[in-house]
Amino acid sequence: MRKKSEELLVYEYLTLRKSLSEEERRRYKKLKRGYEGELLFDTFIEKLEQDYRLLRDVWLSYNNKIFQIDHALMLNNSIYLYEVKNYIGEYYYSNEKLYHFSEKEIDDPLTQLKRTESLLRQLLQQLGYQAPLQGAVVFINPECTIFQAPRTKKILLPTQLNRYFRSFHHPSTVNPIFRQLANKLNSIRLEKSPYEKLPDYHYGELNKGIPCGKCNKFYKIVKGKKCICQNCGEQELVQSAILRNVEEFMILFPEERVTSERIKE
Repeated sequence: MRKKSEELLVYEYLTLRKSLSEEERRRYKKLKRGYEGELLFDTFIEKLEQDYRLLRDVWLSYNNKIFQIDHALMLNNSIYLYEVKNYIGEYYYSNEKLYHFSEKEIDDPLTQLKRTESLLRQLLQQLGYQAPLQGAVVFINPECTIFQAPRTKKILLPTQLNRYFRSFHHPSTVNPIFRQLANKLNSIRLEKSPYEKLPDYHYGELNKGIPCGKCNKFYKIVKGKKCICQNCGEQELVQSAILRNVEEFMILFPEERVTSERIKE
């Protein structure tokens, strides 16, 4: 199961407990959309019946250059590298540049993919591994349209994904080398994204209480051993609700001690 990044969790918690600035809301929206896109892409991977190895959301460094692997699928003696973009709306390519239909130029993920491929290939050589590396940018959202897209196998549009993954549907086993490689890359991965941007916040400004696990409205009713949500009717054991709050506190304030008084507050 894919885990949310710590940065996304912080934004999710804060959006219930304080007002975010416009810039912070944009950042949260971008993180949330990216996570949702990766979950959607995961559903295609999970349908594969072959034996494979998969690396997801891995930050690596080579020659003091940091790069991220969205998905690296090790299958059929090759490594398939995917850069997943959850864009919504209409875009177009012109003069090898990518634009939103508002005519605003945006970063071309093909350029990002090219850099990631190059750095990963060099890192693999340094580690003593050789394997064919095939990369593609995946526009995962079915509500995304790319006009004048280059005719290249390095772009996968939403309408191509089912047919693309059906091409893998034949028996195969993973080369034992890939098991070693996956373990090696996991052992040298960076702990978290170096580009993490956490908003400023402090304990005193945050709304206190326990949000409902279903609709996110704060619980106001406790009956016996259960919290009851006035908004949606959800019922949750008090013990479970408190444990969720403890986890939230530890994410938001990792340097602070968890005390009964803090949690009671």
